[in-house]
Amino acid sequence: MRFAADHDFHIHSTVSSCCHDPAQTPEALLRYAEENGYRKICLTNHFWDETVKSEAEWIDKHYFEPVCSVLPLPQGENTQFLFGAEADMDYNFVFGISPERLQKFDFVTVATTHMHLDGNTVKTKIQTPEEAAELWFERNEALLKKDLPWHKIGIAHLTCGHILKERTPEVVKLLDEKKMYAFFSDCAAKGVGIELNMKTLNMSNEEKEILLHPYHVAKDCGCKFYLGSDSHKQAVLADVKQNFEDVITLLDLKESDKFALCR
Repeated sequence: MRFAADHDFHIHSTVSSCCHDPAQTPEALLRYAEENGYRKICLTNHFWDETVKSEAEWIDKHYFEPVCSVLPLPQGENTQFLFGAEADMDYNFVFGISPERLQKFDFVTVATTHMHLDGNTVKTKIQTPEEAAELWFERNEALLKKDLPWHKIGIAHLTCGHILKERTPEVVKLLDEKKMYAFFSDCAAKGVGIELNMKTLNMSNEEKEILLHPYHVAKDCGCKFYLGSDSHKQAVLADVKQNFEDVITLLDLKESDKFALCR
């Protein structure tokens, strides 16, 4: 059976300081989910646990009390609205949520590719695709060494533009095939989810081939996938479902490829 586009597990509301659309409320997000026939959605505002010490000077403070201010989340008759967060690791690979706080969330998506945040997730500004490709493996491999509840953990936007802006395809082409297979085999063994949120509708065929390749490798390794729009404003939600369907087609995904929490 074809993988059903029946969820969105990466969405921001105005609690995230990078979300500047006042209409991006939990109520509006539930309407978006119901209009698209989603069985589940998950709110994943940015969060750095203030009880976790970091050397990094975080520009935006996303602490526990503001993140929890959305509760209780509205629920639909046929749509379950989960409470989640988008977590990060600093440049020392410190994971930004304590074990105690992890228990409070239904799901956590971890951004290993926020490589544009020099002084936070990377110590100094990344200059070259080669440097970015090396760090891609370092950050993702460091995450898999953590003791986390993998059944409710996902890895966000592995090929997004945050890596090196318009040069991101160059970075992805440099990812070593053997190391990718080893990494995604570890992901499959732990049961961590792999996020799909690429905007393929606006990509050239060449760009699709490059940026989808890691996900083909992940599928070969037995990884499980979830869909995440990473939406920060209402305007982008109009074609999210269509984009999800395109990615599912391009990867030829089946329901058996779906992350268990999304079912």
